[in-house]
Amino acid sequence: MRRALPTGRLRDILAPPGGLGAEEVVSRSARYGPNAILEAPAHPWRRIARDTAGDPMLWFLAGVSALYAAVGQHTESVTLLAAIVPLVVMDFALHRRTQASTEGLQGRLAARATAIRGGVAVEIPAVDLVPGDLVVVRAGAPFPADGLVVAGEELQADESALTGEAFPVAKRPLDAAALAAAEEPPDEVFIDGASWAFAGTRLLTNEARLRVAFTGSDTLYGEIVRSAAGGPRARTPLQRAIDRLVSILVVAAAIVCVILAGTRLRQGFGWLDALVSAVTLASAALPEEFPVVFTVFLGVGVYRLARRQALVRRAVCVENIGRVTCICSDKTGTITEGRLQLTDARAADSIWPEPSSP
Repeated sequence: MRRALPTGRLRDILAPPGGLGAEEVVSRSARYGPNAILEAPAHPWRRIARDTAGDPMLWFLAGVSALYAAVGQHTESVTLLAAIVPLVVMDFALHRRTQASTEGLQGRLAARATAIRGGVAVEIPAVDLVPGDLVVVRAGAPFPADGLVVAGEELQADESALTGEAFPVAKRPLDAAALAAAEEPPDEVFIDGASWAFAGTRLLTNEARLRVAFTGSDTLYGEIVRSAAGGPRARTPLQRAIDRLVSILVVAAAIVCVILAGTRLRQGFGWLDALVSAVTLASAALPEEFPVVFTVFLGVGVYRLARRQALVRRAVCVENIGRVTCICSDKTGTITEGRLQLTDARAADSIWPEPSSP
């Protein structure tokens, strides 16, 4: 777990032994931002509404519903509007579930921290920490940010949240001042993981002091969470197949509707009658129930996985999970409980001596 630290950042975090002053805290807070792994979007509901509105089938259902309402067929109009409700509700429900999973990741981090500022130990919200803060972490407490251990004896940390390794990891203090004072230092210095304390992990023994080097999304834990939250939103094979089928049916239905409207006009019917006949045929020919059924299908999959304590960020992953036939993992227990358990015990033949003959 060696990690590179720019020389400029190393010198920047070497604050006085008494910790940062109030002015320096304000300056660094403006420079580095809050100690939060993910920035809250300014308008989350506006974004999900924009994504939902990108479905062309919704616009088709809304347009046909408006046309039915205009010609006085209110029952058909309300029926089509009701078909839109499951799509919209499911999108908002899945967005809320994504927020809940992100909040769960944030919950693994320290909520408060003890920082030495101006020579006085003060308890502050962990989100207010800045690079250069001198932080005191006691046994059993999580590390609030990524930093260099500068004091402490016989320290051990639990880093299973990052590495999957269930065994404690020994930590030792680093003389950061001597490292920064080296002649002609390189642009960045690689520091061994034994001198690093990482956000998302916790101290198991004694008391440690660390200089905060990285906060928020710059921490290793923040990079992992940001990568998971900002993953590509690729469409699944089933979604692409449904899109192709709907596109073909839309083209075919449009041709048939134009022919029907022209036929009604040649038979002497008015424009309104011809238009209603064409729209009725379109609503019957187009598979507008496909998005509804597909969304409900994904929602049921998300619900069943949730009952098994599995968090699904995007519902389309349910289809991909159904295609998995084998899962390979290494020995670290990354996808296990991280605890050893004795399930079977057998004595070797050489342990028990054979009974002597009388």
